[in-house]
Amino acid sequence: MPWQGDNPYHVWLSEIMLQQTQVIKVMDYFQRFIDTLPTLADLAQADEQTVLALWSGLGYYNRARNLHKTAKLCAEKHQGRLPVSRSELEALPGIGRSTAAAICSLAYNQPEVIMDGNVKRVFARQFMVAGEPNKAKTVKQFWQLAERYQKSSCPGTYTQGLMDLGAMVCKKNKPLCEHCPIEKSCLARQRDRIHEYPEKKKKVVQKVINIHVAFDETSNGLFLEKRSAQGIWPDLWFLPIIAVESHRKPMFVVSHKLTHRLMHIHVYDKRAIQQKKTKGQHIERSALLKYPHPKALIHILDQYDNHHMP
Repeated sequence: MPWQGDNPYHVWLSEIMLQQTQVIKVMDYFQRFIDTLPTLADLAQADEQTVLALWSGLGYYNRARNLHKTAKLCAEKHQGRLPVSRSELEALPGIGRSTAAAICSLAYNQPEVIMDGNVKRVFARQFMVAGEPNKAKTVKQFWQLAERYQKSSCPGTYTQGLMDLGAMVCKKNKPLCEHCPIEKSCLARQRDRIHEYPEKKKKVVQKVINIHVAFDETSNGLFLEKRSAQGIWPDLWFLPIIAVESHRKPMFVVSHKLTHRLMHIHVYDKRAIQQKKTKGQHIERSALLKYPHPKALIHILDQYDNHHMP
């Protein structure tokens, strides 16, 4: 992986990006991010809109905001580098125990235990740990096991090996048990119960939300507004949200899933709305990468293009 090595900035950035995001998706984002902001100092000096634009499409935008805040704090209080101790790292915005431990172990070669999704899966199967993997009681068991089996020699290599074992061998679906170096001691393998562990998370009941937006694209570009700092998609650029009369029919509806919400976005032709424009600006599609925007906007553009192909 492009982030593997002992560069603390790369380790930290990849750990934050990989939270709730698949590796295959992170690779392009990581490369683009470090191409634009190659050092922690560059990140500290960047403006928030640049950081959010580089993050557009990854979701969970507070992760990007916390990255930016932490970089600034490092510049102000830690001589422009990430701290070496886990306790100091955990005091920074957006860095929890596992992320701090990953930085300490992978970048600074300290014997600290980590607990990402891949590691949880290895321990859940190896020791048949019951319970949903993100429940407090289950997580406590994982930490206890991780601490018990932590290696003091070559801790960075051990940590990376454990993460890679979960990612490439002890996979969520179709695990490669016959290639696993700890297959013989795996309780779930011995009892033919691999696919029962970790326990599946209970389905989240999603709240359904309907919003109505105006689609106005001219030769000058797509009309977008920068959203307020409150509510959904704070400080991101999106189509104007409008009120419509009940008899108006949208051009199309896009469904967009968030963690706890299912959004139905009703897209209307601006010319059919007859509503005064609010504050915003026309932005060329080719320039969208410079403006932080939610993934939902890309879904809308794809749907619009499909409806208007010659």
